[in-house]
Amino acid sequence: MKHFYVMILLLAGLLSPVYAQVPVYGEYKSPDKKVVLKVYQEQARFFFQVFRDNQLLLDKSPLGIETSEGSFYNDLTLRSKIKIKSGREKYTLTVGKQSKIKKKYREITMPLINLQGKEMDLVFRVMNDGVAYRYAFQNKSSCTVFKEHGGFQLPAGAKGYLTPLSKPKTGFAGTNPSYEEHYVMDVPAGTASPIGIGWTFPALFEVPGSGWLLLSETGVDGSFCGTHLAEQSTGGLYTVAYPSMDEGLYSQSPYPTMSLPGATPWRMVVVGADPNRVAETTMATDLVEPLYKSKFDVVPGKATWSWLVLKDDSITFDVSRRFVDMADHLDFDYCLIDAPWDVQIGRDGIERLAAYAQSRGVSLLLWYNSNGNWNEAPQTPRDRMNTPAARKEEMKWMQKIGIKGLKVDFFGGDKQFYMQYYQDILTDANTYGLTVNFHGTTLPRGWERMYPNFVTNEAVKGMEFVTFDQGNADLQPSHCTVLPYTRNVVGPMDFTPVILNAKLGPDGVSGTTRMTSAAFELALPVVFQSGIQHLGLVPANILNFPFFVTDYLRAVPATWDETHFLSGAPGREVVVARRSGDTWFIAGINGENREKLLSINLKGLIKAGKEGWAIVDKVGTFNGVEKVDVVAPKKRRTLDFMVPANGGFVAVF
Repeated sequence: MKHFYVMILLLAGLLSPVYAQVPVYGEYKSPDKKVVLKVYQEQARFFFQVFRDNQLLLDKSPLGIETSEGSFYNDLTLRSKIKIKSGREKYTLTVGKQSKIKKKYREITMPLINLQGKEMDLVFRVMNDGVAYRYAFQNKSSCTVFKEHGGFQLPAGAKGYLTPLSKPKTGFAGTNPSYEEHYVMDVPAGTASPIGIGWTFPALFEVPGSGWLLLSETGVDGSFCGTHLAEQSTGGLYTVAYPSMDEGLYSQSPYPTMSLPGATPWRMVVVGADPNRVAETTMATDLVEPLYKSKFDVVPGKATWSWLVLKDDSITFDVSRRFVDMADHLDFDYCLIDAPWDVQIGRDGIERLAAYAQSRGVSLLLWYNSNGNWNEAPQTPRDRMNTPAARKEEMKWMQKIGIKGLKVDFFGGDKQFYMQYYQDILTDANTYGLTVNFHGTTLPRGWERMYPNFVTNEAVKGMEFVTFDQGNADLQPSHCTVLPYTRNVVGPMDFTPVILNAKLGPDGVSGTTRMTSAAFELALPVVFQSGIQHLGLVPANILNFPFFVTDYLRAVPATWDETHFLSGAPGREVVVARRSGDTWFIAGINGENREKLLSINLKGLIKAGKEGWAIVDKVGTFNGVEKVDVVAPKKRRTLDFMVPANGGFVAVF
């Protein structure tokens, strides 16, 4: 790696104490030398480019930040020699697509100074799967950040897969933004958002003939705010934008204040030859560190819950007991009791239900409203999470009666106030042995490593929307094929998959019509990753489907040792292989309304001749699925599945 730098020294008494504006050239390669970061200076401003295999994936992209410490955008120069170091991340994850992770990187620190003599470090990491950067400040004080000039310039011809940011205080009870919009797919970079206020992270792009890249951020905690991509993206330049003043309460500042020394969150550029390589990245957790140690054993698993299909009327003691029984029958670890359990079951009833569940080897999870004066959602219990005293009192009670986790819903946006609120809930929950699942929420940003009791997060237009509206049900097949390449890349995703009823109303005969096949639904716990998978099953499904479906539901894990995306493209189809222990689960879904042949290359993955079985779609069979024996081919290493329109399969080896 060639590294060039230029320093201009001040000659005492000859030059005024102003740092000259000179170009800084640098080319920095990833450990495997396939990813190249180029940093340069033009008119005293810094820019960067990203290449993979000599192909340009990110063009001249600006850098810079405005703070109460000063402006670090124009008139920047090096104050000392650029520092370069090589490092390695080695860690384990309880919740994730991979359990043991080893990653090499090169870190480049550019010590900069502005015309006023204020200092900032521009820090890059170059990894085999992409590039990340952040701004660091070493002085001991605090600073407020007002704006970032940083952005991502897509090359000409790039096509995007993005989710529009929703308008604040819209949606149910004014609880937006909640990251619950459909993806806009295969649109030219620079396309305006249909809502008109920008795009959420992550954003996926194809640069035809060159490769793919995914933009996101990670490492956001209570010291900063969440950001997004600004609406103005003329020419394919997407800039980093801060929360709107309209999010939450006006009294909550959209501008984060950091204690120093400190650094902003990392901005990520994941790159790959195709979307499947991008989807395998662990960059969101590679760049962060745990904020505390877990005080209990976090157990990933599967959960039953009645609300998804049966809605509010099902939140009774008797119905909930039947769902506990179903969890026991399926060897699930958990049963989620949703709103409004405090009214329709009562606290005494929950204590009795928790004791009953424990006698069956099942643990309860409880729903809560985040509320506070920013929240108009009426669902209860309310006022139990938003103050430290109430929260700790409630969590102490939960721990006492054997509750193992909580689901907190309806947050107000991405301001620093809410990022601190997420951190406070997670930290207190850790003290009381509770896992946490957030809904009506922001994107998780490295949280499964930062907060070891964080198990999953919504931030997706999930299965509940399929039950609400036929338009969402019609879009589900293609929607489910874009999520593994976008939202689920950067963190666990509580889509709440697997509805087997043909009609999705509470009575099972009315409501929206499911457009996916049963095999498609059964593939989703493998296609989607979540530390706890809340499945949309009802007790009648156990009687109405063959025994092999029950056996599969018992066997499929909720966390993984290894993950490989074998084939697919967003909006069309996806095939993913995940390993737990010695067992491989390979699942595929077809997001298009036409039959297609999915050929899976098992070379280097499954030993030739190894026997397994698969659940596939079969017209005319019991509820449309059948179990078939499969063998990993010895010569031609591909395994073929003919998958119907909106169909799927799952194979186990």
